[in-house]
Amino acid sequence: MAPGHEPRQEQAYYADTYLTEASGTVIATGTGAGHGEGLPWVAVSPNIFHPKGGGQPSDEGTVDGAPVTPARGESGLVVLAGAPALEVGAAVVCSVDPAKRRLHAALHTAGHVLGALGEARGWKHSGHSHFPDQARLHFDPEGHGDELATPELREAVRAELQSAMDAALARGGAVSATVDESGHRTVTIEGVNAEPCGGTHVRSLADLANVRILEVKVKRGAIKVRYEAEHA
Repeated sequence: MAPGHEPRQEQAYYADTYLTEASGTVIATGTGAGHGEGLPWVAVSPNIFHPKGGGQPSDEGTVDGAPVTPARGESGLVVLAGAPALEVGAAVVCSVDPAKRRLHAALHTAGHVLGALGEARGWKHSGHSHFPDQARLHFDPEGHGDELATPELREAVRAELQSAMDAALARGGAVSATVDESGHRTVTIEGVNAEPCGGTHVRSLADLANVRILEVKVKRGAIKVRYEAEHA
């Protein structure tokens, strides 16, 4: 594949989180180059795999039954390391683990809501992870030391965030995404916010279940809020 001549790849996961199996066509192939230390890779279009990035883990799945690891290539293509030897133009069937896709989407959407709740308190969002069992948001603590100075105060803030989260989920709201002409994607949660994001999300806040704010602490120069969520 000559530099500057990368083929166009339709990112089907942008439009439909729940599309977990699809036919596609191989549009590029290669080996290694950071995609699995010598493992062959393919790029497929339409692509249903979310690569690791934006605080979200990569999908897990298969190409023609062979397990693959998605990654974002230097050219911007989503490539699938570990795929069987295939030629450009080959027709393939791709499959994504649906349970993990739903969990990742639920955690990411809950993280957006939590970020909006923190910003409503005047906190400045500074980082995030939406990985299972380690989901958390970071905020800049400057100017907010007094409200988090003791364990009792931190617990009170945690309870306030939980109450605000419960209220947001009870109100509900559709979750949608748009991609502009330059390829920038914006995810909008009705009644909550809109922000740039390349991750997968649920269709509606009604799809979230067991969203729990686990802990609020100040560590290493950041307010850290741990949370968990499931797909309903």
